[in-house]
Amino acid sequence: MTYQPTTRVWRYMSFAKLVWILQKKQLWLSSIKLLDDKWEGMLNTQQLNSLNRPISLSRAALKEAERLVKIYRETAFINCWNASEHESHALWRIYCPSSEGVAIQTTLDRLRKSVDPLSVLEVSYDQQNEVNNKLYIAQKRSMFAYEQEVRIVHIEDFSDSQHAERITIGIAIDWDPELHIEKILVHPEAQSWFMETVTETVRQLAPKLSRDGFLPVVWSELSYSPPF
Repeated sequence: MTYQPTTRVWRYMSFAKLVWILQKKQLWLSSIKLLDDKWEGMLNTQQLNSLNRPISLSRAALKEAERLVKIYRETAFINCWNASEHESHALWRIYCPSSEGVAIQTTLDRLRKSVDPLSVLEVSYDQQNEVNNKLYIAQKRSMFAYEQEVRIVHIEDFSDSQHAERITIGIAIDWDPELHIEKILVHPEAQSWFMETVTETVRQLAPKLSRDGFLPVVWSELSYSPPF
């Protein structure tokens, strides 16, 4: 699907990762080959099948696809966000298994402008037949569709011929949270002391987030009790 510029985007994380962002004024992009999904940067099943027809072209096509996939796995670094108008109960559970977690929220348009000239790509979860090397780093299998992911992508070769065994696990890019964060949500199952800790930490490390004297640090809507 195609998201609107005003679509909200969320990144769920531990409190420690939030502190790192606020202190460093940076975002961390992980190497695509070190992510949990072993199919990251890979063709999907239908694309692989399409390369096997006709047989006379399959060997060359598969060899070229393998070459491109290997390049992306060595040179692609990404930072993942969830695109949705609402919080995700599932993503709170997955990315914040401890109740001491937070989510930062901005909009897709603000995110794109904040990392320009890097790309922010919308991940596709359908089984496309088209084989396009630009899709490799922006497609996942359908079982991950719940993520509704958009990802910041940086492509750069950090290989070192003198030390081939070295692995670049990720890179940091400049990103000012005081300019780009709209809201910080506190885990729905957190204790009140944790809310106080997050609020005071944000006040000290990102005072410019304050609007009309109030910091945009709020409880997750999942924490609200029904009226009766």
